[in-house]
Amino acid sequence: MLIKLNPIFPAFARQERVRRQNALTKKQWVSVDRVVMIILLVGVIAGAVIFS
Repeated sequence: MLIKLNPIFPAFARQERVRRQNALTKKQWVSVDRVVMIILLVGVIAGAVIFS
């Protein structure tokens, strides 16, 4: 059974274009990895101080 879409919601009638994200370069990957490792290190130190 076919239905008519309400003209108030035209977004349901067409698909949105999805922007494709580019892959990280090796330099970006290394910098993100360093930030994550620093956050983990600070979290472990803060946890040791709090729970000791």
